[in-house]
Amino acid sequence: MKYPFGLLCLLLSIPHSAIAADEAKRLVAVVDYIGGDYKNAVQGGKVINPDEYQEMKEFSTRALELLNQLKQVEKGDTAGIESSLKTLASYVERKEKEKAVADLAHSIKEKLIATYQIVPHPKTIPSLQIAKTTFAQNCVSCHGETGKGDGPSRATINPKEPAPTNFTDPKVMEVLSPFRAFNTVSFGVEGTAMPSFAALTEEERWQAAFYLFSFRFSPETVAEGKRLFEGKRLSEELKSVATLATLSDEELLGKVRTYFPNEQEASEILAYLRRGVLEERTNDPLLTTRTFLSEAMDLYEQGEKEKAYQKAVDAYLEGFELVEPALFGRDLSFGRSLEGKITAFRSAIKQGETVEKVRRLYQEIDAGLARASELLNSGNQLTHTYIFLNASLIILREGLEAALVLAAILAFLKVTGTQGATKYIHLGWVLALLAGIVTWALAQTVLEISGAQRESMEGFTTLAAALVLLYVGYWLHTKAEAQKWQKFVQERVHEALSQRRILTLVGISFFAVYREAFETVLFYEALYLQVPNTPAPVMWGFVAGAAALGLVVFALLKLGLKIPIKYFFRATGAVLYLLALTFAGQGVKELQAAGWVSVTPVRFPPEVDFLGIYPTLETLIAQGLVILFLLVATAWLNRTAATLRETVS
Repeated sequence: MKYPFGLLCLLLSIPHSAIAADEAKRLVAVVDYIGGDYKNAVQGGKVINPDEYQEMKEFSTRALELLNQLKQVEKGDTAGIESSLKTLASYVERKEKEKAVADLAHSIKEKLIATYQIVPHPKTIPSLQIAKTTFAQNCVSCHGETGKGDGPSRATINPKEPAPTNFTDPKVMEVLSPFRAFNTVSFGVEGTAMPSFAALTEEERWQAAFYLFSFRFSPETVAEGKRLFEGKRLSEELKSVATLATLSDEELLGKVRTYFPNEQEASEILAYLRRGVLEERTNDPLLTTRTFLSEAMDLYEQGEKEKAYQKAVDAYLEGFELVEPALFGRDLSFGRSLEGKITAFRSAIKQGETVEKVRRLYQEIDAGLARASELLNSGNQLTHTYIFLNASLIILREGLEAALVLAAILAFLKVTGTQGATKYIHLGWVLALLAGIVTWALAQTVLEISGAQRESMEGFTTLAAALVLLYVGYWLHTKAEAQKWQKFVQERVHEALSQRRILTLVGISFFAVYREAFETVLFYEALYLQVPNTPAPVMWGFVAGAAALGLVVFALLKLGLKIPIKYFFRATGAVLYLLALTFAGQGVKELQAAGWVSVTPVRFPPEVDFLGIYPTLETLIAQGLVILFLLVATAWLNRTAATLRETVS
């Protein structure tokens, strides 16, 4: 047969290492199966199940066949396991003790994993709810809804023996691990009705592999196990994805018994580890994002445009937004790019683009979310440093915007000699902080604030802050001329503060701080979710950031008092104008996320988040209105100044 030259080049370009890794995974699956299941065939040197024993002999032979295939690809025994595999086959033939077989199989498996860099666990622990769906769609027909091996297809499977595994049988589960189950799902079991499910994604195969360990445990047992686990403060390593994936129930119980010798208590903790930990994964924001996006894609393909759009909005608000601080801290460029694709996906649905275009965006986002998961779960040795720095930057970044406003007003009050009004500025920002904390507390206890409501609050508050900043900036700009400033001081320095002016000062301070306070609380909540059991880096990061912010505010006040009035107010007014421009863009963007404002993408300008510039028509219109106000105000002030100069001359 003749192959096109391009196809031949493609086939030749497939690296041998990839083919070898696939063959090695198959060999690992077989060896792991022998190591775990041998005790069900032979005990004490005697065969207790002839069918199982025959299967062990077949699998030990099959392992040698797979090694020969691997040697052909690798041009040799790279892992150095040939003699061990032959010894394993002889152990099975001689009915060697089960511990010797298990230990040798484990040694062979570890050599293969190390040589071919096989990762024996998923990136993250699967969610129980998502895993349940995967199991229902692919496994229930044979194994049944409750995992007892009594599915509706059991009567028609071929061959009928061995019957589908009963995952509620403790003897079966004590030698099984999710990694072993994953291999079975991936490659199937020769000579049985268990087929390969290689067509499923790797993530879906891990979901099924973890889920089948949950059938035996009731919610009450799980809750008691969690209480015992947390009460004793057991090592978090027991809950790690690597531990749970690679250990069988027997091995996991062995670790638990070092803390809880009592068999019932150990079993309750096992229930928590096998089911409860998966139930807790419902709070995984990236998993929430993927779930909502998948539902949005399905709805759009069914012609349900409005429902699909709402699911796409929920994917961002209830999922992705919660990990933005952590993801941006790891890779800002990638994080922004992924956020942009999610926005584009939402816009494509809103505008009724073709299913092909929307699905292409969905696939790009799904791949991006997988990488995001890897980023957030990698580099654990740097986690505490990263969390500390991120926690410091949150309060410094968010507080700096409010600090610029407050510093300018406080400096102005001191220069004018109206320090009596300072207490009202402080009252405003204190009330804003309390309001932010109370809002967050209510959201956690009494109120059920959705992502859309959260974005709406932030959006409207941000726009209100933008209007306040425009007003304050314009006011400072009008007082920049020395003559006007002196006149203003003479008129106001001895004037008692009216109730109206007090409320204005409190309002300016409140709005400048509240938007930052609420947003800061949300950022810290999201950051804390990344390290719920080690909050110290978050707390110390907050303290360090707050201290740095205090120094910045002090410097602003001191510097402001030493700059000539004219330049001080012009510079401060310019800063406030810039913040107003930024807030206008950010406020509209938050309302877009909440669904209040439509999204019309444009090709220019590029996104500049810290200036609130985004490539959408709506955000640019809002910022255009701010710029128009500034131009009109500047023209008016210049005209007034020219008239004043003519009058004086």
